[in-house]
Amino acid sequence: MIDRAASAPDISVVVPVHDEAGAAVPLAREIAAAFAGRSYEMIFVDDASKDTTLAELKAAMAELPALRVLSHGTNAGQSRAVRTGVLAARGPVVVTMDGDGQNPPADAPRLV
Repeated sequence: MIDRAASAPDISVVVPVHDEAGAAVPLAREIAAAFAGRSYEMIFVDDASKDTTLAELKAAMAELPALRVLSHGTNAGQSRAVRTGVLAARGPVVVTMDGDGQNPPADAPRLV
């Protein structure tokens, strides 16, 4: 049996995405680089994208072990996607970032 409390990260990075094919995975890589050496998870919440965003993120999970991917069956909006990610977060500190890359991931560790 896995002890979830023992394996919980220190930081959860929540990123809502919608139709961000070609951009979401590079953003995940930037987040991974920014938090390298720290205990973190990143939760990308796909808000019913109509493009290949969800498939690209799921494929990237093999490369990025800290990546968790959640998805909405129907579009619920950015706020609901953030809420979904925050509720799923296992870390006591939660950082939210926009999925469009508006927030530079390199700044996130300083916010923490």
